[in-house]
Amino acid sequence: MLVRRYAKVLALVAMLGLVAAACGGDDGGDTTGPETGATGETTTTGPEEFQQGGTLELGMIGDITTLDPQKSYYSVEWEYFRCCLLRTLLSYNGKPTSEGGAELFPDIAAALPEVSSDGLTWTFTLKSGIFYSPPFEDVEVTAGDFIRAMEREADPEATVGGYNFYYFPIEGFEEFGAGEADSISGLEAPDDSTLVVTTTAPAGEVPALFALNASAPIPPNGDARLGAAEGHTDNYGLHLVATGPYMLLGSEAMDFTLPPDEQPDVAGWDPGQSIQMVRNPSYDPATDGLRPAYPDAINVTIGGDEQDLFNKVQLGELDGIADSGPPSQVLRAYSTDPTLQPFLYINQDDVIRYLEFNLAVPPFDDVNVRKAVNFVVDKAGMRLLRGGESTGQIAGHIITNGLTGNILADYDPYASPNSAGDVEAAKAAMAASAYDSDEDGVCDDPVCDGVLAITDEADPYPDQAALLTENLAAIGITLDIKAFERSTMYAKCSDPATHMGICLAPGWGKDFPDAYTFGPPLFGSAAIFPSCCNRSLLGASSDLLSEAGYDVTEVPSADDAMAVCQALPVGDERVACWADIDVQMMEEFVPFVPYLFDNNVHVTSARIIHYSFDQFAGITAWDQLAIDPATF
Repeated sequence: MLVRRYAKVLALVAMLGLVAAACGGDDGGDTTGPETGATGETTTTGPEEFQQGGTLELGMIGDITTLDPQKSYYSVEWEYFRCCLLRTLLSYNGKPTSEGGAELFPDIAAALPEVSSDGLTWTFTLKSGIFYSPPFEDVEVTAGDFIRAMEREADPEATVGGYNFYYFPIEGFEEFGAGEADSISGLEAPDDSTLVVTTTAPAGEVPALFALNASAPIPPNGDARLGAAEGHTDNYGLHLVATGPYMLLGSEAMDFTLPPDEQPDVAGWDPGQSIQMVRNPSYDPATDGLRPAYPDAINVTIGGDEQDLFNKVQLGELDGIADSGPPSQVLRAYSTDPTLQPFLYINQDDVIRYLEFNLAVPPFDDVNVRKAVNFVVDKAGMRLLRGGESTGQIAGHIITNGLTGNILADYDPYASPNSAGDVEAAKAAMAASAYDSDEDGVCDDPVCDGVLAITDEADPYPDQAALLTENLAAIGITLDIKAFERSTMYAKCSDPATHMGICLAPGWGKDFPDAYTFGPPLFGSAAIFPSCCNRSLLGASSDLLSEAGYDVTEVPSADDAMAVCQALPVGDERVACWADIDVQMMEEFVPFVPYLFDNNVHVTSARIIHYSFDQFAGITAWDQLAIDPATF
């Protein structure tokens, strides 16, 4: 996913670097807070030690986009679904990587799916006794309800802004969405407790796809093909039927016997104002070992001044801010005040910040030039301009360590002293290129003058662009920097007709804990991944290059190598395969200069006595927040 799914880029101060040093662990999951020992190791406390009860009060600076599971593509919404409102066949435990937070667990499914020997057919068996929230409290979840959700997911109109491209490997999925078939041939429900999924080619990510909120079951409603979602292409979030430990306030008053345009909206979501979640009376915790659901209710107030909202957290009027890390002055207070320090949490997220070359634009069509830039960039300086050590770890490769089992935790083929850049190593790489005729380590070809560089106009990117200008001058490259508003920046970097040489401000985070969500989206040609975000043009066809007006007629492709990884089932071999792709990218193709693996920083009120970071959504796990009973 683009980093747009993250509410806000953390902007922290360099003087707080010691906080990150104390809290961060190489496994991507250590957490500070009330349960953290003096060494920074997360201690484990059983759920039975915390009492359920109280109302969790959250704030949001901005609004959510939707509570429609087929349209949602935003981490805050995904956490509301995972923790609270929706159950899926498989799910995650709402914990950091070190505590299994990147692993799939059965949820509505009784076990992980069985896969056929050819890797094409996956069979899920459902648990019994899982019912929908009111007004469908007497309706048990069955296998056909997942097919209903997938048919809605295949509809381009119902999934505007979503991610239905992940489900294209399912046989017949695209054909149904295009109106060329009456059903999705790769989905069958031979009985109420069995769902069979067939793909057109081996796709080891299938289990993870049925942990995404888009796959959550939709209850039947008479003869309506889409059940409760029928007629709600644009507003199903206001009629959402829950399966999780919580439901939206007033769900019992929804009336699905009326025509869709006459059905009253649920009271618990007032767009732009508030979200109110209460316990779902249909939910049976005995069927769910993943969600402790400590709060009795969760209230979210939307909007307000950032500083005022964080002041309310410190005063205990709010328990946390759902969509933002703390501003520098708040972080300073929490890091220096002994009474607040226990309520500051820093976790390694699965987000990479990087520079991206266009492999069809000289001089970056030469891999030695791309290597030279990797050597010369002052990554420590780039991090300092983002806010210092608290913002994350220096990145030496592309796919985050949490997605590659820490196999590459110590891997950095372009390492430099203090991560400040190595000019001599950069010059040695440049001397091997076709653009340095006298081999002195400085480009002497006119193509190195005024290379188009596109960046974000918001802080800290202009300052980072100035630093990069200084870095690249040492190897004879000058940049013509153009800054734009973020969405425009992404659009221009992504348009081959722009002929940008290097994009200075992209970021990328996983959609689910599998390196597949880094590989094909970032490095795959349109032939294997039709949506986003290969701005390097790696794998581009000669026709595309010609149509876009490039002199370069061929660029390397990683499609075949990635197809091997995609076909592997979830497990060590698959993880190692993606790690090998990462090494190939860094040493053979070199489409990026990775410089930072992001941290997630969060603060809570003193009412919170148990905290957890959800590695799946990349934010706080709200169902895991236990409230001090003295404040109920």
